[in-house]
Amino acid sequence: MVKVTNTALLRLKRKLKRQPKGVAVRITVHDGHVQFRPDTEQNGDVVFSQSGQTLLLVGAETAEHISNRTLGVVRTVEGDRLRFVRPA
Repeated sequence: MVKVTNTALLRLKRKLKRQPKGVAVRITVHDGHVQFRPDTEQNGDVVFSQSGQTLLLVGAETAEHISNRTLGVVRTVEGDRLRFVRPA
């Protein structure tokens, strides 16, 4: 099962401020690359919420690709970014 840090949820919440109500961030994996895009909840999604707001959506197929990973915020040269890390 994928995990999400509180810091990542807070970052997602800030990113969604300009989106219409009911829109969250969907994680997809395409050709081995993780992508984040705005979307609405679909049947079978794994949903991550905070304070009653849906923030992150993960489809069943994507959940298999990113299982046993944690989505967090990592400091990079370009600034803070959402990244997946494997448990130590």
